[in-house]
Amino acid sequence: MNKQKKPQKRGVARIPHPPQFTSTFIIHKKLRFQASASGSALPISVQAIGDLWCVATTATSAFQIADFIRIKKVEMWAPPTSSLAPVTVTIDWSGSNSAGLFGKSNRVSDTSMGSTEPAHILSRPPSGSQISQYLSAGTAATAFQLTFPSGTLIDFSYDLVARDNGQSIAVGGPVVGAFAGANFVRPLDSTLGTPVLIPVAYASV
Repeated sequence: MNKQKKPQKRGVARIPHPPQFTSTFIIHKKLRFQASASGSALPISVQAIGDLWCVATTATSAFQIADFIRIKKVEMWAPPTSSLAPVTVTIDWSGSNSAGLFGKSNRVSDTSMGSTEPAHILSRPPSGSQISQYLSAGTAATAFQLTFPSGTLIDFSYDLVARDNGQSIAVGGPVVGAFAGANFVRPLDSTLGTPVLIPVAYASV
């Protein structure tokens, strides 16, 4: 007499203990900025990017949420002038003055034409460069430089690894009018004297 085999259950995996997991918050985010004035070779530091998303502790102090950041892409639109004189936008992945720190320079530029074609750039960090990798959010070195006319819109996309080591790093530029415990987005050039790349549709300090 043939014994019938019991049907095996499919898709059932034996786990002798709880599976591993990643407790770190890793966030992909796109932020938009509008230029309140023109800029020429305006340096954007890694620290300024690390400062973008911050939490205030007092009216005049705020701290980075990011521990590490990775730049994904930068996109820019500059509208033609009323006189239809061409305008130009440029991003220069120039990296730091320290030899070899972020790799070779790569400059990308575009110019408006007529009344309907804005100057437009979509650019990513050079492949294989250090600036295309995860970087410490407190790094003071320049990540890239931007040239743009007033009114330019900039979409900045990046990955953020939230700080989870119990330590804190204050943002680089001055803070005014914040509310303790609230989250804010800083200007993209917040570590410079007078920021001009202002966040769109988000509370800022």
